Amino acid sequence: MKGFLLGLLVAGLAFGGYLYWQHLRPATPSSAVKPDTSTTTATKKARKRPRAARLARGPSAHDGLAAPEPEPEPIRLSAADLKTVAQGDDLSTPDILRLDMSNDKELPELSQDQIDAVFRGQEAAILDCISRARPDPETYVPGRVTVKFRIQRAGTVRGVRVEAPAVLQRTGLFGCIKAAVGRLRFPSAGTSQILSYPFTLS
Repeated sequence: MKGFLLGLLVAGLAFGGYLYWQHLRPATPSSAVKPDTSTTTATKKARKRPRAARLARGPSAHDGLAAPEPEPEPIRLSAADLKTVAQGDDLSTPDILRLDMSNDKELPELSQDQIDAVFRGQEAAILDCISRARPDPETYVPGRVTVKFRIQRAGTVRGVRVEAPAVLQRTGLFGCIKAAVGRLRFPSAGTSQILSYPFTLS
């Protein structure tokens, strides 16, 4: 009888210990991991969305940047546009002679070096006239621009003639070059001279 009671007591203690151990055991891995995994995945997705949008997004009005415009195509020039046209004064007429019995005939003729030294002072202005007369920076205009002018004995310029493609003449090339050449002042000489300066277009 004592053995039966002792066995029953031991069995009851063992069952109670088993229940206590089940109570203290942590939750199953499946129930613990699922919330963490979904939270982590949601967090990763939330972080990836704006980053992907920033990389894929191009310039927009919100950025203050305009979309790049296509480059303009060069203007197609016809044969009439490229034909050389002369504008200006007739330099074949004789120079005006003064009848005041001056000593101009005793002065030497200007050398080419003297003329070039003075002409270089307005060369940049003439090149600027040619550049502004182009239809646009992208259009290539072949040929040349020839500037002719007469230097009077007193050293001033009288008569300017410009030969150039018609497409440049239509935009006021002659008037611009005439104003630049008219500002030239050379030393006095014993005779008048006609000069010609060609500019190759590129």
